Amino acid sequence: FPVMPRIFMAVRRESRYPVSEILAKTPAIPSGCQWGIFLRNHDELTLEMVTDEERDYMWAEYAKDPRMRANIGIRRRLAPLLDNDRNQIELFTALLLSLPGSPILYYGDEIGMGDNIWLGDRDAVRTPMQWTPDRNAGFSSCDPGRLYLPTIMDPVHGYQVTNVEASMASPSSLLHWTRRMIEIRKQNPAFGLGTYTELQSSNPAVLA
Repeated sequence: FPVMPRIFMAVRRESRYPVSEILAKTPAIPSGCQWGIFLRNHDELTLEMVTDEERDYMWAEYAKDPRMRANIGIRRRLAPLLDNDRNQIELFTALLLSLPGSPILYYGDEIGMGDNIWLGDRDAVRTPMQWTPDRNAGFSSCDPGRLYLPTIMDPVHGYQVTNVEASMASPSSLLHWTRRMIEIRKQNPAFGLGTYTELQSSNPAVLA
């Protein structure tokens, strides 16, 4: 949880220090264990473990609309947080897959799923997985009114456009890119089992 908001701060500020500092403060764990790391999950992007100044910065940068906030955090998915910018999404995902720990991808982020800030509390980021452009996004064949939460239907992230079926059919899709990145990580055990040592750089925007 402490790493998650600092990844967003570091990239937006073009400074490695938010990530470098939190990794340096991360306590050691037994051999054979790893921290779970993620960009987003089923709850809000928690800002409980940052300073008041950092929290205000994150809200100003990533949650200008009060409806995007929940508890002490931001209730948005990865793609909307990054304005659906493919380059930014790839940068964040590549960073996640290269940091020490066990990376966790939240369902739908691999296809650029959106959210629904009109839903209450954390439900904004818990809508049905978008498998196909068919009824209920291919998630269920039931009457749409019986779904626990409605599917995303906006013009940018709606299931008719953003879904696994369409992503699989496009070689240049975010889904295929993400699968390739995961495969590269799996082919190089050092990413999962090696030790992490930060290399110093004179450029504060470089994390190595």
